[in-house]
Amino acid sequence: MNKRYRVETYLPKEALDDILQAIYSLGLGKIGEYDCCFSYYEVHSSWRPLDNATPYRGKVGEIESAIEYKLEFVCDEKDINSAVETIKSHHPYEEVCINVFPMFAC
Repeated sequence: MNKRYRVETYLPKEALDDILQAIYSLGLGKIGEYDCCFSYYEVHSSWRPLDNATPYRGKVGEIESAIEYKLEFVCDEKDINSAVETIKSHHPYEEVCINVFPMFAC
C-alpha cells in the first residue's frame, strides 16, 4: 500500500481556481476510483507583515485579517514534491504555508 498524505494550504479566493487547475493537471487528488478529490472552505486568518516583508495584502507592521480559503487533498508519497512545488509556483503569497500530514487510512 502506498503511503498517503494530506496536503493543505491557505490562499486568497482569487488564487483558488488557478491552483486547483495546476494540481488537477498533475493528476493529484485521487481516492480509489475518483480523481480531482479536493476540499476547500473559508477560514478567517490574521497576520502582521514584519519589517522586511513584501505583503500580498496588508501593510508592514499592521495586523491584517481576511477571509482566505483552506485547500486540502490526498496525495501519494511519490507526488508530494511536485504537489508542493506546484502550489508554491502558482501561489501569490510571499510566504506560502503548506502542511503535509501522514494519513493512516484513505
